[in-house]
Amino acid sequence: MISPRPLPSAAVDTTFASQCLGEFLARLRKIDPHPAVLDLGILCGANIAFLGSQGCRVSVESLPRPSSGATAVASAVGPKADRGLVGGAVVAGPPTPLPPLSYPAESFAGILAWDAIARIPQKEAGALVENMRRLLLNGGVVLAYFPGPPGNMNGAAGRYRILGAERLAVEPSPHKNLPAVPYQNREIYGLFARFDVVRLSHMKSGTREVLVARSRRH
Repeated sequence: MISPRPLPSAAVDTTFASQCLGEFLARLRKIDPHPAVLDLGILCGANIAFLGSQGCRVSVESLPRPSSGATAVASAVGPKADRGLVGGAVVAGPPTPLPPLSYPAESFAGILAWDAIARIPQKEAGALVENMRRLLLNGGVVLAYFPGPPGNMNGAAGRYRILGAERLAVEPSPHKNLPAVPYQNREIYGLFARFDVVRLSHMKSGTREVLVARSRRH
């Protein structure tokens, strides 16, 4: 008797609707028609191309850094970047490693932190958030993700890919397997005490999607 062939397992859908990315982009445009954006995720040509199509000037510095050291850096100025293309962006080779976020103050209108804050030791998170604040222009925004609290740790780690102004995907990455620190909501608010919390949304996975703006009061 021939055993039936097992049915192929359904592909896992890693896409999700973002309730904050559209507002992030809208706030960038209010600050500068060609805003500078810092992406702390794994280098993704599609993200650079999308942000470039929105008129953004993009820098990429992946955090946490891989143990192997150097991280690729890319930049794009508007939608017409067309030399050494990766998804429409100019890409530099591996640079000499620099201290994290070693840019001049008030360099960026926005920072895509993705899940970088949750993937570093909690004792270092406050310093990273304060460094982000230093880098932002007044009114500048940070978009960040925090996997769920203990007992609801389904938030995926990997490369965040922008599919559109309201949709994202998390692609598996062998270079980003660090466990996430399980932040409670009160701890997230505490981290961003010197920011205005624009929105904190709970996703079905338990991940919190957070949009904050540099407060003009501090």
